[in-house]
Amino acid sequence: MPLRRAVLLVIAVAIAASLAGLGNDFTQDDLRLIYENARVHGLSHWREILSSPYWPPPWNQELYRPVVTLSHALWYALGHGEPLIFRIVSYILYSLSAVSVLLLGRQLLPHGIALGCAVLFAAHPVHVEAVALAVGQGELLVGLLAVVMTLRYLDRRSRGNLGVRDWVILGALYLVASFTKEQGLLIPALLLAAEVILLDGKVADRLRRLGPGYAGLALLAVLIVLLRRAVLGGEFSGVFVSEALQGLTIGERALTMLKIVPEWARLLFWPLHLQADYAPMELTASTTFRVPEALGLGILLLALLSAWLLRRRVPVVTFGIAWLAVGLFPVSNLLAPTGILLAERTLFLPSIGFVLMLGGLVTLLAPSRVASPGSESPVPHELTIAIVILAVAGLARSVERQRVWRNEGFLTARTVQDAPRSYRAQRAYGDMLFNLGQPALALEAYAGALRLVPAGHAWRVRNDLARRFRAMGETAREAEQLRQSLAESPAQGDTRGYLISALLLLGRYADAAGQVDSALAHGAKPDVFQKLRQLADSAARVGAPPGSVRIRIVTEPAR
Repeated sequence: MPLRRAVLLVIAVAIAASLAGLGNDFTQDDLRLIYENARVHGLSHWREILSSPYWPPPWNQELYRPVVTLSHALWYALGHGEPLIFRIVSYILYSLSAVSVLLLGRQLLPHGIALGCAVLFAAHPVHVEAVALAVGQGELLVGLLAVVMTLRYLDRRSRGNLGVRDWVILGALYLVASFTKEQGLLIPALLLAAEVILLDGKVADRLRRLGPGYAGLALLAVLIVLLRRAVLGGEFSGVFVSEALQGLTIGERALTMLKIVPEWARLLFWPLHLQADYAPMELTASTTFRVPEALGLGILLLALLSAWLLRRRVPVVTFGIAWLAVGLFPVSNLLAPTGILLAERTLFLPSIGFVLMLGGLVTLLAPSRVASPGSESPVPHELTIAIVILAVAGLARSVERQRVWRNEGFLTARTVQDAPRSYRAQRAYGDMLFNLGQPALALEAYAGALRLVPAGHAWRVRNDLARRFRAMGETAREAEQLRQSLAESPAQGDTRGYLISALLLLGRYADAAGQVDSALAHGAKPDVFQKLRQLADSAARVGAPPGSVRIRIVTEPAR
């Protein structure tokens, strides 16, 4: 198929896989990072965006992604705050990513097989989360830039050595990718893998000639890290760590990664079941080597063995596996624990390596006249039929999944079904039911969240439930939840303040005074809590009736 028609076909598949979500509202992280984030409501805050963490107060001030945040501000201004402009941009980025995969595939694979790989990439259901979420544009842009940089690198290397201008262009793209999302920092590893695996000549000689260019990229990486540290106050990966990863050693995190490897493989090979949350207890940490970990280790060893055995016969397989490894490393939690065990949107970059690997494996089965890279020979009918069937199945799943993200309420209800062991899904479902005026059902959902939440983390759920009781005017039930929350995590100044407020309202002044003493013992601000103690003592002394003492708690944004 001529290149122009192939490009149009790939774009058509990418749009067909995404268009069902065109009318979707903001959901999940879009609400916190775009809809509620005044920082991106126009371009007037661009200086603040460049000097601020990715997450706004009151959320943990972590991560630094100024490029994607500036793009959110631009789209918000152009679209007057409506989600539609974000959808259109996401679809454009997704289409360009699929076309870039086609172009890269045509350099490394027979043209017919490269087209099949690009079509399957465009139809792949695991990409829906990255496309459906406006904040997923960071994943799309990093994936696109990674392929563009690799294409540029291979093109210039095919003509000889890279000049200063080439390295400057690669460095500029590298800066954009690294300030879009953390995975961008590893793109030089993809270029190095392309050099070592795909190109001819003695590796040592080639790297010696290319050394200054790679040194320039390394210097940029150091500068990027230093700037991130300056903005984030010394933090690199973020301060929020998934409940399942807290307290784990690097060995235990490695076991946990092995347990997740089969999930990665399932989502890439056969993404029939998708879900928006993989929180505990959907996935849990591993501290012992058992069957799931053994399966994960077996998959890794098989991938390594395949990469080694096929490095000369079908180098694109080895390159695809290397791309997979580089793309998955930042979310493997080996280098440092992160806020997720697994998220489908983080598989966008690795999936590029996956389809390249798949294309390389297909060439092993194809006739020799078809299997040579750059071949224009037609693909066998059997293979064409298989690609069409898989693409149609992928499109059908992608279209259905796009509609799951239509709004926050529908996503919450669906996530409870998709991830029934997720305490976060149950808690969100409870909040939705409270908002719908169904307190009895909401309390059942919260009870489920408390059953599922990992040990030592129930206090967060109890605080949210106490907030609901406060809004309903059920002060005694609010106080009970706050008391249980503090029993699990005593050093919560704001929570103890709310408990004292509830106890004062209930007329339990001695109990309130005792809570003040506990707050001071746990390092609370003396000027605030000593005044609360005076208020409790005065109310007790005059015999103030219940309901007569009301105070308002004002909390400071998280830093």
